Amino acid sequence: MPRRRLSSDGFKLFNMAYNPMPPPHVIKRMLSCLFHSEYDDKLMEMTDQCLQASKQLFAYSGDPIRKGFINQFIDNSIMNVIYAILSKDGDLANLHQMRRNYLYFMDVLDAAHRNGDHNTAIMLRCALEHHALKQLKFKLRKKDIQIFKDLEEEYGTWRNCYKNHLKMAMNTDDIDIIPSMMVLQMHIARHKAYSTIGQCRLKYEPFYIQGKIGRYAIEHVQEQYSEILPLYEEPPIKKSTDLIMIAQQVK
Repeated sequence: MPRRRLSSDGFKLFNMAYNPMPPPHVIKRMLSCLFHSEYDDKLMEMTDQCLQASKQLFAYSGDPIRKGFINQFIDNSIMNVIYAILSKDGDLANLHQMRRNYLYFMDVLDAAHRNGDHNTAIMLRCALEHHALKQLKFKLRKKDIQIFKDLEEEYGTWRNCYKNHLKMAMNTDDIDIIPSMMVLQMHIARHKAYSTIGQCRLKYEPFYIQGKIGRYAIEHVQEQYSEILPLYEEPPIKKSTDLIMIAQQVK
């Protein structure tokens, strides 16, 4: 095989410039400086905040007062994300700004999913697929289309109550993987509804689902005492119909 002079000589020059060879963590830091951007910092900050919010939601399930508002907190988070996509500095955004906001939250969803924060990933998926945003018909990137496809296979859909995710959540012992509170609460409510008509045939009893929630509540109990995060505050717009009408005004 002929010798590749350009690549071989370039490798030698690199070694001459760094003599002795720098350790891997130094090279990683150097590459991060070259390719890291302000957007990456913003994305990382939002992903961390969403993870903190997921932990707080489970912590509230152990609070005798706030646990009664968990479903409301979930609804608030979805509505707040939709409103954030439709607005800019408190005013209605234009179509270009909305698409940029939409893709930003797609990146947050992807990062949350890769980090094992399935609570955030499923919440954002619900927000991004809301009719108020779907009617705008944003052009998605190829990776966004693939993300939606992969998540449907991994989680399931609202039609089957995300049964794939429930199975994963109930069978994992990894406390760093945060399941969707929305999905767990959904199946507790389903069990109660079925039991009233004598057709209780669900695989996981509410006792076991509540036990899983309780385990995460204990793990993140310190979050009970933190101030409620902005994601769970009352949204400026509380009705889906109002969000749909606002989106219809975009130009």
